[in-house]
Amino acid sequence: MTYCLSLHCSEGLVFLSDSRTTAGIDNVTLHPKMRIYEREGDRVLCILSSGNLSITQSVSAFIDRDMERAVGEAGGCCLMNQHNLYETARYVGERIREVRHLDADALRQGGLDFNINLIVGGQIGSQPPEIYQVYAEGNAIHASRESPFLQIGELKYGKPILDRGFTYDTPLHEAVKFGLLSLDSTAKSNLSVGTPFELFCYRAGDLRVSHRMVFPEDHPYLKDLRDRWQNGLIQLVHEIPPLDCLLR
Repeated sequence: MTYCLSLHCSEGLVFLSDSRTTAGIDNVTLHPKMRIYEREGDRVLCILSSGNLSITQSVSAFIDRDMERAVGEAGGCCLMNQHNLYETARYVGERIREVRHLDADALRQGGLDFNINLIVGGQIGSQPPEIYQVYAEGNAIHASRESPFLQIGELKYGKPILDRGFTYDTPLHEAVKFGLLSLDSTAKSNLSVGTPFELFCYRAGDLRVSHRMVFPEDHPYLKDLRDRWQNGLIQLVHEIPPLDCLLR
């Protein structure tokens, strides 16, 4: 299992992912879930992945294959020459369907589902930044001002923090904190999610990759954020008045 999320606010986008992959309690490995593609001044794209590792790696390999072909074949269709983010998400969905056509039957015979979910987001030219979730069937939905974040993987533990505090009008630097708290809270409650965490913070209009970080378990900022959240939560509970019936 894994946990990845993307937050869309008025100032830009935040992408976060863990790096833990599990195939049983005694088979835990580290694999990055974030891939970033950049053509400075033209577009920046980020893809987050969850699900069966072999499927997500196959989709990534097909995306890379198409980009290599597009260099040698003028006009070849690839991730980096779509006209907008919707078409980019649809393109990624087509690569998922391509892998499904090749591998779904064999996986089914082995007792495995075709399990993959992706978040695709970024900005192309002067168009507004967007984020999309692409499902195993290849179809996609996008975040909106009313629903400004997307999650894939083990999402239930980190969702309440976002539901209660994050909105489209949240400043970008605050969105980073909400995202890290959501990710760290999930890791606290689920052993299949863990550090190192990857962060990509994109400011609208930059059209370049400039704010990317990796947080190991002992990263000073992550430790401080974790301690402040836990201690602040405990203190807040202390400050809430008790039920009147318990004082009698």
